[in-house]
Amino acid sequence: MKYQITTQTKERYWITEDEAKNIAKGEMKGLVFVPSVKGYINLSFVVSVIPENLVQNDHTEGRLHDGTKVIKRFGQWVDAHNPDVNLDHGHYPELGTGEVMSEEDYQNKQSSVVV
Repeated sequence: MKYQITTQTKERYWITEDEAKNIAKGEMKGLVFVPSVKGYINLSFVVSVIPENLVQNDHTEGRLHDGTKVIKRFGQWVDAHNPDVNLDHGHYPELGTGEVMSEEDYQNKQSSVVV
């Protein structure tokens, strides 16, 4: 299972369960290297560490798995460029599950993809 770290500046990072357990022990302090982030996180600025199944997506703009930009309009995700287009929930199951990626999460995912 993955865990989401949120910092005081609203930055969000996905980490592994083992990394979350190590952070929860409280033995690490200050600036710590986190392998799944491929960088350092200052634990003094971490606001929350939440399991992925409890993360609430409260954003109003996002991306679907294929990169399609969407916006939330009246509680429904619609195509950002043409809100009148009906998006197929069969092709985009994340529309029904509430797992639409935020723009930030999408960019992080794209930057972590190795070619």
